[in-house]
Amino acid sequence: MPLARRLLALALVALPLAAAEADPKRIAFPDGYEKTWLPYAVHNRPDNGQVRHLFANPVAVDAAKEGKPMPHGAILMMEVYKAKTDAANQPVAGSDGLWEKGDVVFYGVMQTGPGWGEEHPTEIRNGDWNYATFGPGRTHNPQMVEKPCLECHKALPEAQYVFSWDELVSKVKGVPRIDAEPVRVGLAGDVDRGKTLFQRCTNCHTTDTAVRAKVGPGLFGVAGRQVASAQGFAYSASLKSLAAQPWSDERLERWLAGPRVMATDTKMVFPGFTKAQDRADVIAYLKTLK
Repeated sequence: MPLARRLLALALVALPLAAAEADPKRIAFPDGYEKTWLPYAVHNRPDNGQVRHLFANPVAVDAAKEGKPMPHGAILMMEVYKAKTDAANQPVAGSDGLWEKGDVVFYGVMQTGPGWGEEHPTEIRNGDWNYATFGPGRTHNPQMVEKPCLECHKALPEAQYVFSWDELVSKVKGVPRIDAEPVRVGLAGDVDRGKTLFQRCTNCHTTDTAVRAKVGPGLFGVAGRQVASAQGFAYSASLKSLAAQPWSDERLERWLAGPRVMATDTKMVFPGFTKAQDRADVIAYLKTLK
């Protein structure tokens, strides 16, 4: 489950204090971030009627630009709003398709600091990242517990434990090209490992039966489905040209090895999975979504 969903639950529900609890003195609300930080992504959330705006401080931006690990002092901010709705209670979208902001729900912050990860057990440690939430008044939520966030982000070491890492990188230097291993159709995949690898994709894709679009199309039933056929999503011209073709094992394998190789005009910012086994595992998981 991505950071946003975990933080919302923690912001609204008082949870018992447990191991890996947040220190309200450790992460302070970054006043003035709107003026100097980079806004790098906006997410419509049809699953809960929210719209999220993401920001990165200069330390995080420089690291992403240079392809370096996030240093101490890197901070990412997530503004969470109720989407403004019309008379029919439907989200109001601008010309770019992004929903207009309503009332603030909460703010989520993740930050790195020297030794900050040492207090957490190895099995859930996210380097030196810590997490905190703040209410609409920008005051710290003292009941925030970090453990669920740490457990969720633990699946993303290759993305610096950041669900929106690919969006940040593409914003500051474009989508990187990867040297993917050759396509291997039919390689046996591990469903559980594929589900873990797919966590990196959940920032943009839903997997429930409603097949609702987020930043990307819903992926329930994608294996074997016709290309560019999910309702409510504006596909690129390249994918529309393949609309008569199914998402076969081979096509999924080629897509996951390099989306922009297969569709140069895709809006997808994820560069692809380098390893053939990773792709096989993700495909095995996608086949369970039916």
